[in-house]
Amino acid sequence: MERFLRPERFEADPDSATAAKEWTHWLRTFNNFYQAVQKTSPSADKLILLTNYVAPRVYDYIADCDTYVKAEKALTSLYVKPRNEVFARHVLATRRQGSGESLDQFLQALKLLAKDCQFKAVSAEQACDNYVRDAFINGLSSGAIRQRLLENITCKLLMNRHAL
Repeated sequence: MERFLRPERFEADPDSATAAKEWTHWLRTFNNFYQAVQKTSPSADKLILLTNYVAPRVYDYIADCDTYVKAEKALTSLYVKPRNEVFARHVLATRRQGSGESLDQFLQALKLLAKDCQFKAVSAEQACDNYVRDAFINGLSSGAIRQRLLENITCKLLMNRHAL
């Protein structure tokens, strides 16, 4: 069974646009493989196995790690960058249906974009503030100001609720 689950050698470039997606998928396939290996070899060392399935240039990032947990953490922080929630919401809010794109394709694209927005349960007041912030950024006539605001990972508008 384990030979069917054996992952390809991981050699993604950490600076590529798809690095996080490639790492997340590869890590899951590696963990599936490790579980299968453990059934036949319970004492298998996960760090040694990881080392065998990464390319030499990826190994350079974990060469000094003495545990699997440290190696996985190092690679995850290298390949998975913090998401810019404000920019992700802007991309979602401004996404338009492409010519020739079906309604189902458009909806699927929106759902994929929504994953980067890090939506979570918040109070009605915070949801309102987030929505006003997003509408403010999307409605700006100055592209330069919009860009500056979107470059910030967090962007909070100072609003006096009592003045509204």
